[in-house]
Amino acid sequence: MSGYPERIAHGFAAARRIADAVLLEGHALSPHRAPAAEGRLGRQSGVLVPPEYTAQGGEHSHQRTDCLMEARGGDVLAVELRFLRVQRRTVERATVAGFESVERLELADRELVEGSEGAEERFELVFPVEELEEGVVQRAFRLPGVGETGLVHERGAVVGRVVRRREQVDGLVRLRAEAVPGPYRAQRLVVDVENASAWMPPRRATRDQALPRSLVSTHLLLGLEHGTFLSVADPPEWARPAVERCRNERTWPVLAGPDGGRRVVLSSPIVLEDHPRIAPDGLGSRKPEARGVDERAERP
Repeated sequence: MSGYPERIAHGFAAARRIADAVLLEGHALSPHRAPAAEGRLGRQSGVLVPPEYTAQGGEHSHQRTDCLMEARGGDVLAVELRFLRVQRRTVERATVAGFESVERLELADRELVEGSEGAEERFELVFPVEELEEGVVQRAFRLPGVGETGLVHERGAVVGRVVRRREQVDGLVRLRAEAVPGPYRAQRLVVDVENASAWMPPRRATRDQALPRSLVSTHLLLGLEHGTFLSVADPPEWARPAVERCRNERTWPVLAGPDGGRRVVLSSPIVLEDHPRIAPDGLGSRKPEARGVDERAERP
């Protein structure tokens, strides 16, 4: 169960459906159609690689969300970091001596192949807004490396097994809020997300080696219990100078509250409009354990 206040929990549920559709499940937003295959990773967006890999791979280890909010007295801010962790899937055939690794295992009704998948991860934070105004707040997280093995049965007999392995991933979330000068009660909210993994890549390491230690399709949900956020794309005139000073890096915040509300922001590595809608074929789609990633390019 989430520890979010009820209003925020309701808004996040709606925003997750948008994020699932465009970032995790691969269904495009209306009016586009760009479904991605389940169970494998296509072209990834929102990839935060280990910092030591940036010198070799040219990709980034952090992203920054910068937006304006109108928090009320005693308000609470909820932050939900969501991303995919790449896991390696290997397939083994059952033999008299045990199991042997194979590229594919053919069954009567399907075929199992080795490859990579994305497993959803989530990191939740809740803060009084006043705490963020007092200085930078920082929270670290660690996802340990794990392995999972599942037996494959056919006609009542074990014919193989699927082994999944995830590498350790470390991350950091840093937040601060500051008052916007002027007569209006508004705050500038900055949230930095970093891959803090201590992995030391070998010389000429490949991207495939870095991805299992990376945060993939990284995005944020931001929610206020009582206050509201301001649009970055279409702010009110009084807030335009402050919005122009905001500096978003490799992510783009949009209003995503239900029914056009402004209590929730989705900060996405793919550029969206405020209050995005799911295409009809994305509604009601099942939510698989491992998903492909939308293949559209991320914002530079």
